[in-house]
Amino acid sequence: MFLGSRTAYTVGVILLLVLLLASVSLPSRSIAQTNPVTLAPGFEAATKLGSMFADPGNVPDFAQSAFSGPVAMAFDARGRLFVGTYPGKILILLDNDGNGRADQVKTFASGLLIPLGLEFRANGDLFITSNLLGGVGRIIRLRDTNGDDVADEVTTIIDNLPSQGDHQTNKLKFGPDGLLYISQGSSTDNGTPGPHSPPDGPLNATILRVDVDSPNPQVEVFATGLRNAFGIAFHPENNQLFATDGGSGELGDIPDNSPLEEVNWIVQGGHYGFPSCEGPPDPNNPACAGVRAPVTTFNRHLTPTSITFYSGPQAGESKNQMLVTLFKRLPGQGGGDLQRFILTGNAANGFQTTKIEPPIAEFGLIDPFDGPVDTAIDPITGDIYVARFDPVNHANVNEHHHFIYRIHRTGSDAQPFIGPPSPAAIKAGPATVTVSLVTRHVKPGAVVFDVTDNVPLSTRQGSSSFELVADLPASVVASERTIVLEVRNPDGVASNQQAFKVTKGDPGPVLDKAPQITSMFAYKKKRAKVWDQLFVGVNVKKFRLVVSGTDFDSGAELLVNNTALALESSSTTELVGRLINALVQSPGELTVQVRNSTGKTSNTLKLTVSP
Repeated sequence: MFLGSRTAYTVGVILLLVLLLASVSLPSRSIAQTNPVTLAPGFEAATKLGSMFADPGNVPDFAQSAFSGPVAMAFDARGRLFVGTYPGKILILLDNDGNGRADQVKTFASGLLIPLGLEFRANGDLFITSNLLGGVGRIIRLRDTNGDDVADEVTTIIDNLPSQGDHQTNKLKFGPDGLLYISQGSSTDNGTPGPHSPPDGPLNATILRVDVDSPNPQVEVFATGLRNAFGIAFHPENNQLFATDGGSGELGDIPDNSPLEEVNWIVQGGHYGFPSCEGPPDPNNPACAGVRAPVTTFNRHLTPTSITFYSGPQAGESKNQMLVTLFKRLPGQGGGDLQRFILTGNAANGFQTTKIEPPIAEFGLIDPFDGPVDTAIDPITGDIYVARFDPVNHANVNEHHHFIYRIHRTGSDAQPFIGPPSPAAIKAGPATVTVSLVTRHVKPGAVVFDVTDNVPLSTRQGSSSFELVADLPASVVASERTIVLEVRNPDGVASNQQAFKVTKGDPGPVLDKAPQITSMFAYKKKRAKVWDQLFVGVNVKKFRLVVSGTDFDSGAELLVNNTALALESSSTTELVGRLINALVQSPGELTVQVRNSTGKTSNTLKLTVSP
């Protein structure tokens, strides 16, 4: 199974479900009556069926069966939540009306069995782990090259990872060094092969690392002795890697000598004890020589799953607290909650943790088999999303406890939020600059404010319901300075603030980013009548092609079939080019891209020329 310590029910029920595709069925229970969630003071969440962010009522995939629920989550740069389901779908869940419940579900990709890890790269590529039923783990890269919210490029980067046996290829994160880190579970429960597990190999029970940009990517073992390091995360300030680890043993063993379960600080070359020295190292056990001690432990069998660090505008004084979910809730042992810790120390002297009580959330028992498996933090608001997974079939499909909770600070839904502006900086000059902002809880009529100069900016809706576009006039970007931006709703409530830098010279890495196209259309004379396709033989000399996106620099070109169009206007988020008749001489598809002056080229959209 993909979760931590193997217990009596994982052997007797869950393993059987994996092998027999969930043939067991339990009586249904009323979720509305048996879904208690206790939140710490200062936090709130919708927890009833039909009101929480996602449940079987608004995400049909969650209602299909046991093992149809969410196992991994990640936000993209546009603030959209991507969710991996156990059968292998990658969904995009959108809350377009901002009421806290997803109202649109898109299928980004499918057929990617057991995607336990999702991770976006800065360039928009989505990397996932995938575990085939034959025991093969993979690292796969997904790209949406035409902007239609469907992955049209699926590339296996690493194949044949050892995912047979008790555990699989789990989570993955890009490190500050640009390399991809992967948590790879053990094949065995305790180092001894069982009926369903081959012996552990050199890649089992490890943290792996790979350079995905290499022409021939090869995995290297970064750390060893981690039975099932399911969740991994880098601290946002000190850049150190931390991982959960579930211990061996079965619930119900008499005597129960199972080890405590852990969070570890992961260092290159570190050994963490599995299989001979799990839990805090025992100085009387020779096998514990050189084993690194955990930074915190949990009661046996609770199964720590996700780990992340509290970030975003709602974190406040809790910024960078370590958040850990425990999958199981056991009588007298606790668990089934989202715990929080203050992490102190440094890489030179080690790290220590202080547990904060109460937990942010305690997910009450519905069935003895389900619990929280992953956590993702909205980069715009700081809302905390927690996925709950139910591995047992129910007679009523709507009673599968596959949920995603949205946890937020009390009252925060009344405040607008904005993400960093795109672009984040620009060279000083005489031209008006257009910036885009991803937003939350912004009301119609909201205005972007230049707080530094105390002036409202010309503001309009962007390409989605949660994007605003604003113009910084030439007078405020003519010289080097920092401009503070915020959004104000019509009722006067202001958002958090973001900085926009005007630099004397080129702002360096900002201008070296690859541009991204989000949408395009053609028009003739007036934008009121737009065309999403062209026709053979039409005189297009009076047509204009409008491309919207992000990170277009001052020398950006609009390419159609690799030919640069003459530009009528340009900004960091929009290019308007003049079409030419040579492009519509025959039917087919025209490729549209943006190329910055640095040579960085955007994704590709297709413009149809119909007969």
